[in-house]
Amino acid sequence: MRTLIIDDEAYVRLVLEQALREENCQVTAVTHGQAGLDALQTSPFDCVITDLRMPGLDGRAVLKWITEHQPDVDVLMLTGHGDVKDAVEAMKQGAWDFLIKDTPFDAGVVKAALTKLKTVRALRKENLAARHGGFTRDVIVEGPSQAWQTLTTQIAQVAPANAPVLIQGETGSGKEVAARWLHDLSRRANGPFLAINCGAVSRELLESELFGHEKGSFTGATAAKTGLIAAAEGGTLFLDELGEMPGPMQVSLLRFLDRNEYRPVGSTRTRHADVRIVGATNQDIQELVHQGRFRDDLLYRINTITLRVPPLRERIEDIPALVEHILHTWPVPGSPKRTLSAEALQQLATYHWPGNVRELRNVVERMVLMHTGTGPIGRDDVARSLPPSAGQERDGNLSACSLDDIERRHIQRVLDASGGNKTQAAKTLDIDYKTLLAKLKKYGIAADHH
Repeated sequence: MRTLIIDDEAYVRLVLEQALREENCQVTAVTHGQAGLDALQTSPFDCVITDLRMPGLDGRAVLKWITEHQPDVDVLMLTGHGDVKDAVEAMKQGAWDFLIKDTPFDAGVVKAALTKLKTVRALRKENLAARHGGFTRDVIVEGPSQAWQTLTTQIAQVAPANAPVLIQGETGSGKEVAARWLHDLSRRANGPFLAINCGAVSRELLESELFGHEKGSFTGATAAKTGLIAAAEGGTLFLDELGEMPGPMQVSLLRFLDRNEYRPVGSTRTRHADVRIVGATNQDIQELVHQGRFRDDLLYRINTITLRVPPLRERIEDIPALVEHILHTWPVPGSPKRTLSAEALQQLATYHWPGNVRELRNVVERMVLMHTGTGPIGRDDVARSLPPSAGQERDGNLSACSLDDIERRHIQRVLDASGGNKTQAAKTLDIDYKTLLAKLKKYGIAADHH
């Protein structure tokens, strides 16, 4: 397992490195959070072990970046005895587990956690086809909610075309699932489906990843490399987090969309490729255009067809089917198949799921591993796996609040859930964009959002 250690204590790094290498892991160790993010953007990792408290970017910031940009990377949080409560909260925000840094630091604890994580990752690998194939077709597409049925109808309508598609939706809502379904229903279904997260690769490497490079075109280019566009010939290329693409790359992408032409880094020769581009973003891309961070001509070209993936809170009716599929495709060796009680499913339905389907999958996996009884997973198991605030989604007693205060709280909650995407928040609130801007100004809640 390719593992990244982020800790500012040399002794802890040394113990971790030795323990991990004894478990046949490939290990990289860095001393602070920013160095960790730099490493994540230039090399692939399966697992990150990070200290919770560090100068500068701490473990929470590292976890937030990973859950948003590289959600398939598992995070183990290192903490002292006094910070266990914070570590448990980090688990509910996406960390896989936490390790307490005793003195002396026990390598056996590290190995035990690693063994459990290896089992989990092996299960995920065995079910990769289900997640990228059956998970799409058998459950999510056939979910009973009107919101998802509307999306799948739209996908079926636009799939036969070759026009580029822009998919908008919150983090974890299933944008790549929608893109794969679009590919599977298209005339390109027998061709490759390739994906890249534009926000998870350094700007210097993104051009080479997409267009390839010639030998000697830059330091370290010891051999020619075929880019994703060439590799996706006859198929589909999915560009996740399109809004993070740097300006010069946007120009190159626009040229490809207009002419199907591209040029590898270091080459003077123009090449052609037959590839359908599907982009995705969880940002308000119109706002990025207003800020000058995204080219308006590229937006007009790539949003010929726009699809919106609904967040999980808008399709709560799909939760039982999603849970059943996760349980079916994620068995724990030697354990009976788990089920959820009706009360547990009702408890899941009351939560607003800011992390969407991805968060649901993590919660279900955690409940399966932590459940020790022989009966169904119950309401108490759900309560232990959800954030402490999950049972207080309605802000307690609102009878003493003014109408303006209730509206302010609701707008704030919707804006937070949309990741600061004002266009998406306006749609959820069923008001126009200008009205939302006026209300944000009125209540003074727009400062921290894009």
